[in-house]
Order: sequence, then C-alpha cells, then structure tokens
Amino acid sequence: MNKALYIIGIFFAIVFFFICGFYIVEVNDARLVDLYSSSSYGYDSYSSYSYDFGIADSLTEEAGFVSLFFFLSFVAIDLLGLLKVKTKTTKVMSIIGLAFSGLFIVWDFAMISSPGSISFHEVGMGFLLYCVIMLAFCIVGLIQSFQYAKILRLEVKNMSH
Repeated sequence: MNKALYIIGIFFAIVFFFICGFYIVEVNDARLVDLYSSSSYGYDSYSSYSYDFGIADSLTEEAGFVSLFFFLSFVAIDLLGLLKVKTKTTKVMSIIGLAFSGLFIVWDFAMISSPGSISFHEVGMGFLLYCVIMLAFCIVGLIQSFQYAKILRLEVKNMSH
C-alpha cells in the first residue's frame, strides 16, 4: 500500500509542477491585462494610486485552493509513510516533508486570504521548489518502502526456519 502512495505522490508532484507553471503564467498575464485595462488605474479623486486586479485575484485564489489540495495530499502521504514504513530514513524524510508542507500551507492560506497583496505569480516559484522537494522525498520513500518490504520478507523467512 505504501508503494502505491509513493507512486501517487510522484505523479502528484509532477502534475502539481505543471499546474503551478500554468497558474504562474496565467496570473502574471491577468495581472498585466488588469493593470492596463482597469478603469481605476491611475490617480483617483484623492490622488492615491489604486489598482483593480479582479481576474488576477480570482486566479490567485483558484490556484491557492488547487495548491491546498496537493499540500494536504502530501501531508497524508508523509503521515502514512511515517506510520507504515519503519526505516529511519523514511521517518526523517516524512518529518521534514510534514514541516515543509506545514510552512507552504501557511503561505498558501496567506495568499488565499489576501490575493491582492500576495499573488500566485510571486509565490509560484516557491511552490515549484516544493514540487521538486516532494518529488525527491516520494522517490526516496518509494525506494525505502521496497527495502522495508524486503527486510520484512527476510524476517518472515528466517522465523519460519
């Protein structure tokens, strides 16, 4: 079962990487379109500079909720890896993965709560780095789960003799 979870994690990391890239480009383009086509662009009656980023904000929120799904999926994979595979390497990688996921979930909630202040095209590069890190952790977890299964088979074989 844990092998399947790590394979799903590898697939999710690759998919999330491309989704992040897509949203980075889309939010950046929407920001530029909103900036140049906004009716409130420029000085208003109080002589303060104001912007109206409607499309970019909604895309940033959408990207935040999509990202939240992937972050919670990786939290589940790390928790199950921590519980199921009993090697030291897996435990350490799962704890580090949970810490990274926690930090990125906080960052994601900050972005969702204030999409006008923090846009996805600004944080997306960090999310891409997270994808690479989780891909590496899932690959190591998959290798460790194969080694753990081999150890369990050897222990069972030795006990039966």
